[in-house]
Amino acid sequence: MKNKTIHMTTLGCDKNTIDSQLMLGLIQEKNYSIEEDPQKAEIIIVNTCCFIQEAKEQSIDYVLEYAQHKKSGICKILIVAGCMAERYHTELAEEIPEIDGFLGVGHFDDIIDLLNNFEGSDHGKYTGDVDKESFSQVKRYIPKGSVTAFMRISEGCDHGCTYCIIPKIRGKYRSRKSQDIFNELSYLQENGIKEIILIGQDIAPYGQDLNEGFDLPSLLEEIAKAYDFEWIRMMYLYPEGITQRLLDVVKKVDSICNYFDIPLQHTVDGILKRMGRKMSLEKIKDISTLIRKSLPDAVLRTSIITGFPGETKSDHLALLEAIKELKFDHLGAFKYSREENTPAASFDDQISEDTKDERYKEIMMTQQEISLEKNQLHVGQVLKVLIEDLDEESYLGRCYGDAPEIDGSVIVDSQGETLAIGSFYPVKIVNALEYDLIGDIENEFTK
Repeated sequence: MKNKTIHMTTLGCDKNTIDSQLMLGLIQEKNYSIEEDPQKAEIIIVNTCCFIQEAKEQSIDYVLEYAQHKKSGICKILIVAGCMAERYHTELAEEIPEIDGFLGVGHFDDIIDLLNNFEGSDHGKYTGDVDKESFSQVKRYIPKGSVTAFMRISEGCDHGCTYCIIPKIRGKYRSRKSQDIFNELSYLQENGIKEIILIGQDIAPYGQDLNEGFDLPSLLEEIAKAYDFEWIRMMYLYPEGITQRLLDVVKKVDSICNYFDIPLQHTVDGILKRMGRKMSLEKIKDISTLIRKSLPDAVLRTSIITGFPGETKSDHLALLEAIKELKFDHLGAFKYSREENTPAASFDDQISEDTKDERYKEIMMTQQEISLEKNQLHVGQVLKVLIEDLDEESYLGRCYGDAPEIDGSVIVDSQGETLAIGSFYPVKIVNALEYDLIGDIENEFTK
């Protein structure tokens, strides 16, 4: 009997990437073949995101596209998984009848049961248990040639920011048991992973809800001691969770990247308070100073929301001045998205889309100048670079200051040498662009 073919499309954040790999890990153990081309798949699964309006629209576009495959292609079953399946399964079932099943957050381990339902021509829906403990005994599907992997150490969120729907989609904050983390790290190392990225909505409180003796600093130390990963990267750290003890561990352990992704969302105290954030501009300045004093070569990334309800022109100008003063190495901006069932959706003084667009462009232009200034500081330095791709005559890679997909690249002239994709090399930086670095390979290679 021919194996049925399954295609998985993953949208949204890196947490969705992990969820998809876990589902595919279960799928590959059964009588199914994983197919990269959706047009050649009998079963299509779309792992969706609905964090903001733009993400919802992208998810819907993919679902509608794949619904057409049921009419003109070989696709027989269309499954919607992830955040949209959890939040909007009733509406989606009414509007897009081509969808055969839903797999909400917390139910990814039910993928095989859902697929088995279709053997009896039965539709399926698994939703409604967002606080379910994440399943940890599955051997994740790791794409061939991968050297970087995300590693979830917590799920859910308790912060209760007024603009955010995540706690209702992914549940309350739950730290993952340390032994489950270690077991998965062993599996990743055996599969050739060289860079792990510890993730969660906020990983700073790791372990506070467990009684295992591990907090984030001690977890980092144990991972560095027990495993041979070249790079250990952290994403994401709310500023109030960054302590001197954490910085001391990062400074002491070479394999932990001096990289801090700190979601601020704003810098004006009044807006931060309306957002439900526990920060002030003074505290933000103190924390950024603390990091840079402890780790002078630290790379700081943040994200900003522009156009939050009640944000005045003077608030926006104050934000721009704070961005210039704080000088984050990387900064991403999002236009406020009015999400139903969040407190901010009912706030007065909603901002027009045109104003959001203008403010977004001003933020990114301001950051572009800072980014170029920061990149120019690397000229003349020799950085360890992970080579990830070959683009025409140049190799593309990343240094410790660049997370995959969201930050810049290092464009490498190999000086006629053939470089191994997935290996690390010393690269001398000779030029800097707004977001990328340009470098020449050094004579003495490392693995």
